[in-house]
Amino acid sequence: MLNWHIPSRSVPIMKLYLTALAVAAAQLSAPALAQTSASTKPVAQFSTCVKPEWPKEALRHEEQGTVQLAFLIGTDGSVRESRVERSTGHPLLDQAAQDSLARCKFKPGTENGQPVETWTKMQYVWKLDGPSQKQIDENLAQARAGAERNEPEAQYKLGLIYLNGHGVPRDQEVARGWLEKAANQGSAGAQETLGLLASPRVGDPGDPALAAVWFRKAAEQGKANSQYFLALLLHKQGNNDEAKVWLRKAAAQNHPSAQSALGSTLLASGQDDDLKEGIGFLQKAAAQQERTAQVVLGQCYETGLGVSQDYAQAAAMYQRAALAHNRMAELALARLYEQGLGVTQDKAKAQELLQQAKAPQ
Repeated sequence: MLNWHIPSRSVPIMKLYLTALAVAAAQLSAPALAQTSASTKPVAQFSTCVKPEWPKEALRHEEQGTVQLAFLIGTDGSVRESRVERSTGHPLLDQAAQDSLARCKFKPGTENGQPVETWTKMQYVWKLDGPSQKQIDENLAQARAGAERNEPEAQYKLGLIYLNGHGVPRDQEVARGWLEKAANQGSAGAQETLGLLASPRVGDPGDPALAAVWFRKAAEQGKANSQYFLALLLHKQGNNDEAKVWLRKAAAQNHPSAQSALGSTLLASGQDDDLKEGIGFLQKAAAQQERTAQVVLGQCYETGLGVSQDYAQAAAMYQRAALAHNRMAELALARLYEQGLGVTQDKAKAQELLQQAKAPQ
């Protein structure tokens, strides 16, 4: 059964700023097939490319770097095969870039005017930049001026500035004062932040009742995160019916954690219709790199619950979650390697995964 929890770092300590991510394409040289004047290289149609999403685990650890990928482009312009040629040094970033860019469409390469399968290379740059001191000072001045004019969104912004210590000493009490002013004027962002501040976390029991009040206000304004967090609190109180209502609202907004929780809940019912719907939600969450969904979906493929039994698909799901050092995924993947189910039997690999699962996270 899914272990629902509110993340212990729900309010970020430092906001990370993304620069523009550069994508460049270059033809892979093939010594055996020299280019002729009648040949052309495949060209990426970048309007079809999906911008890779930064894996949350990699973002939390501030991982960055450049990955070089090779793609085999078919005669129809689709990607037939892909591989990592030069790694960022961070498997999660490599996989995220490979998954997203593999969905690009290309104008295929040609020989003598006819489309041919051709390898090409692409690079993707993951880079984190912080704001300049000038930007910090300007943001602070603008927020303070707006807050003093009683503008709720400026008060919300100023509250976050004090909460995170951007250009001012970190001060949670001052932050809370500005957040409450904004929340009482209807700022959903401020309401959600106050809910997070009141939420229980490791070493702090918090105030679940107060958290629920603020989350409910933001949830009623359509904030998907608050809908999800409210569902978690209701679930802990044993109010599972209302929790499911809010999970559905958040899942309808493509919230991956809500989709994962709802999918697992539906699987637990054992009803055929619920199984089908639950698998659908898990697949949506897994596609967004929600690790619990990947593990649960892997279990479904391994056991044939709600889907046709497929050990290779199970291994693929576990592998994605294991890249993020998910312990349950590492243990499950070790079992498959030990028995040679869906993967080539490799007892040494199984032992390696078991050791990874035992290591401190």
